[in-house]
Amino acid sequence: MKVLILSNLASYTYNFRKELIKMLIDSGCDVSAAFHVDNTAKAKALNCKIIEVPFNGKGTVLKEELNLLKTYGRIMDEEKPDMVLSFTIKMNLYGGIACRMRKIPYYPMITGLGELAKKGKLRPILMSMHRYVMPYATCIFFQNTSDMEFFNHHNIKYKKSRVVPGSGVNLADFKFTEYPKENPLSFAFVGRVTKAKGIEEYLDAAEYFKGKGYVFYVAGVLDEEYKERIERLDKEGAIKYEGELSDVRFLLRKTNCVVLPTFHPEGMSNVLLEAGAYGRPCICTDRTGCREIITDGINGLYCKERDSADLCAVIERFVDMTTDDKKTMCLAARANVEINFDRKLVIEAYKKELFKDENENREDK
Repeated sequence: MKVLILSNLASYTYNFRKELIKMLIDSGCDVSAAFHVDNTAKAKALNCKIIEVPFNGKGTVLKEELNLLKTYGRIMDEEKPDMVLSFTIKMNLYGGIACRMRKIPYYPMITGLGELAKKGKLRPILMSMHRYVMPYATCIFFQNTSDMEFFNHHNIKYKKSRVVPGSGVNLADFKFTEYPKENPLSFAFVGRVTKAKGIEEYLDAAEYFKGKGYVFYVAGVLDEEYKERIERLDKEGAIKYEGELSDVRFLLRKTNCVVLPTFHPEGMSNVLLEAGAYGRPCICTDRTGCREIITDGINGLYCKERDSADLCAVIERFVDMTTDDKKTMCLAARANVEINFDRKLVIEAYKKELFKDENENREDK
């Protein structure tokens, strides 16, 4: 069976889909993956056929979008896949359109609603595209029930769905480590350095606590609008900017608490999952994609959205906790991920769905 995977970047595909690709190959599938190669080593490590596709995640130019649709169509005509798996919104939509036109079984994963959940000029277009594409999908994989309910509420129809625990975490790659020393006490923002992820509130907090002996790390790709402020705060010592990390584990090991004051329509926050796997408490907003992972007072703390003063108050609350209480949170964080977010659970859900006919035949015998 030939399987085509549509994704955005080589690094994303390796970090979150390598186990899925391995399962498909081990099951006898001929796997091809189409994405932009931003990391050659990670692309090669997937051990499948790579098809490079230029990709602009923020692009809205009609010509570029049509070219992506045409590219997917051309790839499908050449590869002749028996099924297509897609991840992230553009791949889901343009890949879905190409699949529908060619009557190829199609399995998208909803990794977050993005602009679909925002009341902007793109929303009506995206809503129409989802209503055209999603009813054709063989099965949709949702990362949380809230996104599934959003589809239902907005009359985005579909044949079948499965809810999986986000992208899950490879527990062998992200191993529990002892809570680090608190001298100095350190916090980390890991992710796209963009407004919707709460970077403004985090930087406000870093400035508020400047000179009080804490370390505020920032790691991720910079949106241009924050470049000047990040560079200034780094020079002043209010933050330590780590740049874009190909591997976040070394930062998680030395961090006492991960902070994600997001108001972005998350699917399931990967940084919260990875932090939890390492046994790190997290401060986050009480919203979809976060609350499924973090329980206030158990393995982390909640802060209000778009509220710098509240974030500072919550950070102070964390600072005032005893080391023993913080270590208890660490253990709870790891236990939660082990029980509920092991990536093996995601792979097993795909295996059951993609090889359903084989499973049913085996059970009949």
